[in-house]
Amino acid sequence: MKAAIPLSRPWLPDPESRRKKARKIERVLLDFLGQDTKGLWCLDIGCSTGVIAAHLAIRFGHVIGIDLYKTALELAWKERRSSNLTFLLGDGMRLPFRNETFEVIVCAQVYEHVQDVRKLFAEIYRVLTRGGICFFSGPNKLFPIEPHYFLPFLHWLPRKLASWYLRLSGKGEHYDEVLMSYWQLRRILSDFEIHDYTPEIIVRPDEYSCADEVKGKPLLKRVPLPLLRKLTFLAPNCNWVLKKTSSKIPW
Repeated sequence: MKAAIPLSRPWLPDPESRRKKARKIERVLLDFLGQDTKGLWCLDIGCSTGVIAAHLAIRFGHVIGIDLYKTALELAWKERRSSNLTFLLGDGMRLPFRNETFEVIVCAQVYEHVQDVRKLFAEIYRVLTRGGICFFSGPNKLFPIEPHYFLPFLHWLPRKLASWYLRLSGKGEHYDEVLMSYWQLRRILSDFEIHDYTPEIIVRPDEYSCADEVKGKPLLKRVPLPLLRKLTFLAPNCNWVLKKTSSKIPW
């Protein structure tokens, strides 16, 4: 999701992987909201081909997916089946919506691709209603395996050295992702009330459509939940619900 480049992506995400993410996001949102969601407006930032937005359109009153890439959005419109689903070409760092427009926002695996993560989160805060929530997921820099190319320590290297490593591996030319640690993300998101669903997802992966992700880590499921909560700063991925508790824009 790079700024001011509304062209086509060199790749598009696997639809089945997106469907699994959609089921996980749906379960977390419904768990947290615990209410009828049919009257709520939902925004999916970085919606790509619209798989997650289309899944959520079954649950919410209206869903808008926004992305910078025309090719992805063309596929999203082509597969659109719900009248309460809209797709827009736009930038997550400059959302084209008024303050406090959405009760629910999804920002899944987006933050590491933007040029200014603080602007992204400031915009999320601005367009959320007071009491509104954002499902946020994103990689944790503390985990040693880079999540996009599955290369150890790639994201720990300086940019030039990381790009050299990527070319050497034959998996790409330039490494552009900017990952943050668990603690860095918590500091940037400190104006939100943060609810960490990561431990619950690890303990009950089938309920959150994450069985494949946890299957290769059977010992994790045996760790007591209270201990997992203390160790989530080491998890490969954050799965948080961010709640806006004030109408004041802090930035």
